[in-house]
Amino acid sequence: MKKEKQTEEVEEKYTFLQKLLYLFIIPLLFTLVIVLGYLTYEGKNIFEVAQSFLPAKEEIITTEKGKEEEEASSSKQKDNTNPSQEIILLERQISEKEREITKLVASLEEANNKIEDLEKQKQEIKSSTKELAKLYEGMSTKKAAQILVELDEEMVLLILNELSTSKTSSILGQLEPEQAARFTELLADNE
Repeated sequence: MKKEKQTEEVEEKYTFLQKLLYLFIIPLLFTLVIVLGYLTYEGKNIFEVAQSFLPAKEEIITTEKGKEEEEASSSKQKDNTNPSQEIILLERQISEKEREITKLVASLEEANNKIEDLEKQKQEIKSSTKELAKLYEGMSTKKAAQILVELDEEMVLLILNELSTSKTSSILGQLEPEQAARFTELLADNE
């Protein structure tokens, strides 16, 4: 009970001005200091920001020296804040460009790897078609023509390209005229 009475007495001891000071003025000043610190950190001129909140007044005529001094001081302030902001922006742009370059380099390496794989596959196909061409060289032209008719056009072209000219002409002679004409056109386009 004594403690409750003491706290009540302490609360009663605060005057209206003290309560006003502790509850409103000190938090308001603290908030103002935080806002001013943030604006300074952002590189904004606090006085220009404050001027934007004030009503417009008639312009006070100043001397040429006063104008020059104001311009010099404002340009110095701008020079002090803008280069640091510009440097930060440029550094961000550089880092973004570096990330883009690394992505492009990675995609280029990936494309090169795919090209190498495709070239290997092409060499394997070429070697296997050479072996097939040797097989067809040994066959009779009638049997070779019958088999080639059943194969895919691309495969037939690869095999016919590897065969000797005389063997190719005799196989084409065994085919139906439409098929022979089609393969002849494909062979001509392929060269």
